[in-house]
Amino acid sequence: MGLRFDNQKYGSCFFVTTSFANHRPLGKINGVYKAQAEELSYRIDQHEAKLMAYVFMPSHLHIMLLIQGSELSRFVQNFKKRLSQKTLKYLTLAGLLWQKGFDRQAIMTKEVAITKFNYIQTNPVRAELVKKPEDWYWSSAKAYLENHSGPLPIWKEWLDW
Repeated sequence: MGLRFDNQKYGSCFFVTTSFANHRPLGKINGVYKAQAEELSYRIDQHEAKLMAYVFMPSHLHIMLLIQGSELSRFVQNFKKRLSQKTLKYLTLAGLLWQKGFDRQAIMTKEVAITKFNYIQTNPVRAELVKKPEDWYWSSAKAYLENHSGPLPIWKEWLDW
């Protein structure tokens, strides 16, 4: 995956979206979210990134993270590749797991960061999966709204930006 956007190589804060192939709701399969959390945690450590917010949805995921821009494509590529290998083997899924590529937006201001953060947190509510953001286990909402650590550690210091 090459650098599609010039600001990617200079930025360090990104809003990233990636989807399952054909927007299949693979997140509904037992074990998929857990595998995503484990692999995301591993990639964050490997790339010395900081996870600001995330949500795993049935057909896609959103993350907001601090990472060296030149590392972003490799981060996502490795995340998707390794998760595909683990998930396909573990869940015996056939075919392509992920859509090709991924969407990302470099976040350059606190205002944009807050907009993207709110979008991530409220995604399960808009999708009518839960009534309140903190009720969706597979997101960072509970870490912010109830100061409860969920499946992934969150870097909250960005709020002091």
